[in-house]
Amino acid sequence: MSFPLRVAAIYATFSVLWITLSDQLVETVFPDSITSIQTYKGWGFVFFSSLLILVLLSRELQRRNRAEAKLQASSRQLTKLSQAVSQSPVAIFITDLAGTIEYVNDAFIRTTGLLREEAIGAKPQLFRSAKNAGNLITEIENTMMQGGSWEGELINQRKDKTSYWVQSGISPVRNDEGQITHFLNIEEDISLRKAQANRIKHQANYDSLTELPNRFLAMDRMSQAINVAIRHQQTVVVMFVDLDNFKQINDSLGHDVGDQLITLAASRIRETVRQTDTVARYSGDEFLIVLTDLANADDASRVAEKVLSMLAAPYRIDGRELSLTASIGISLFPEDGQDPYELLRHADAAMFGAKDEGGNRYEYYSAEINRAAVERMEIEQRLRRALENDELYLEYQPLVDLATGKVCTVEALLRWNNPALGQIPPNQFIPLAEATGLILPIGDWVIREALTQLSDWNQQGLNDFKLSINISPRQFSSPTLTRTIAEQLHSHEIAGERLELEVTENLLMRNQQETKKTLKQLRDLGISLALDDFGTGYSSLSYLKSFSFDTLKIDRCFIKDLLEHPQDQALVNATLTLADGLGLNTVGEGVETPEQRDYLRQQGLKVAQGYLYSRPLSPEQLESFLKQL
Repeated sequence: MSFPLRVAAIYATFSVLWITLSDQLVETVFPDSITSIQTYKGWGFVFFSSLLILVLLSRELQRRNRAEAKLQASSRQLTKLSQAVSQSPVAIFITDLAGTIEYVNDAFIRTTGLLREEAIGAKPQLFRSAKNAGNLITEIENTMMQGGSWEGELINQRKDKTSYWVQSGISPVRNDEGQITHFLNIEEDISLRKAQANRIKHQANYDSLTELPNRFLAMDRMSQAINVAIRHQQTVVVMFVDLDNFKQINDSLGHDVGDQLITLAASRIRETVRQTDTVARYSGDEFLIVLTDLANADDASRVAEKVLSMLAAPYRIDGRELSLTASIGISLFPEDGQDPYELLRHADAAMFGAKDEGGNRYEYYSAEINRAAVERMEIEQRLRRALENDELYLEYQPLVDLATGKVCTVEALLRWNNPALGQIPPNQFIPLAEATGLILPIGDWVIREALTQLSDWNQQGLNDFKLSINISPRQFSSPTLTRTIAEQLHSHEIAGERLELEVTENLLMRNQQETKKTLKQLRDLGISLALDDFGTGYSSLSYLKSFSFDTLKIDRCFIKDLLEHPQDQALVNATLTLADGLGLNTVGEGVETPEQRDYLRQQGLKVAQGYLYSRPLSPEQLESFLKQL
């Protein structure tokens, strides 16, 4: 009931009651003033009716003031809400029950690129991308029809047709009676977050150089392949591919060339197999191939042959033509293992078997290959304790001046005798030491031990020869090499001229500026420098002009069949002629017969080393050998 009607009703009720009861009330209050009753009734009516109207008006005024204050507060709140929605950094739009857009904020306009008039009256399908899963939109619509809220990720499409990801939230808007009147849609652009997450995921699962899966993703795919193979009784083939002599190329020509070579090799392997197969980069120059759903296990051989053929084709990098081969080890599920790690371990063992056979071939896993791999691991583990267990020692082989027949140099040769494994050949443990970094402490020990022995020989009067020590490429790169040698020479009171260091020619291909700097530091100490194993690597004779060497050592592989092979004769003759022109001393390694010695001496060889003169000797044996001359 409105306020005027309520006042009129109350006033009428009051008037009826007054007329009915006022006479009796006045007579009771004023019994002696009967003549004044009408006057009192009139004044009473005026007073009480005025009071009643005052009360009613006051209460109504208070109610209206409260309502107005509430309305103002609500208006201020609505204004704030409107400003917040309008200025929100996330896109907001409101639709009616039919899904027609009735409101969009500024962020929506900026995000979608649509004009406000283009969006108002349209449906959300205007900017929803077709890339969304087909059942996703149906799921949203069903949720809205049931009066529920929905949250999730959607793909939208801007006006320029570019797609972007949003985190979307859709909620129903209800009136005071609880009825749904609209739907509120809030969408945040998460494209950058998605891209970062995808990039992190990609980096975690793919190799950055080749873009192939890395070892972690490869192992996961191998597990999945095994699970499928179990269900369908299929074979899974795991190939472990290792590039032959890659380290030598990488060290010789630099890491940039090495990276390009790895990339090209990865591409060739990827092109060799099917899209359903996996090719992964396991580590530096090692790759994994996982073949699934093969019609015949023998198909693995054809794939391996194709990979070897593809990898063996010449590579052209920075104007160079490089050759590369590979060794492949193959293991099969379920014959060779029941889980990815066992299959990988056996494929790795098979790969080393292929390497032991000279490389550029593939081998299937076998118990014999596995035993060889276990033996290799055992050697590495025992090598790590060889120094502290005093298992390493040096032997010395004399080098003889062909003109005088006297010993001009003795070469220190590293040997290892393990109590459990026995005498281990240098060609087995020295590459392991180089690969694992153990060559650094072992190399320092060789320098200290050899110079200590030279000092002892000096005290015995055996001082008319040089001591030659081999320095590995990894040891040569150590910043402490020159300091270590200088300290040992000083502590043993040995002149630098009594020492010769042998380095291999692959060293010349590395950081040439640093190599020249180190060679100069060693020469400043009076040390002479020999280039060992010449002709077996990737260098050129022209490099001899750029480096300060005193001696050139011709590798035994050229001397072994010297008298039978004219090609070896031509190479040795050319090398001796060049060395003589450059003023270099020459040493022939592996001289075993008088005929070899006589031929080399006629061609101008200065110094010979080999079993013709002496095998490597212990320090005591060498002392006797020298004293007998």
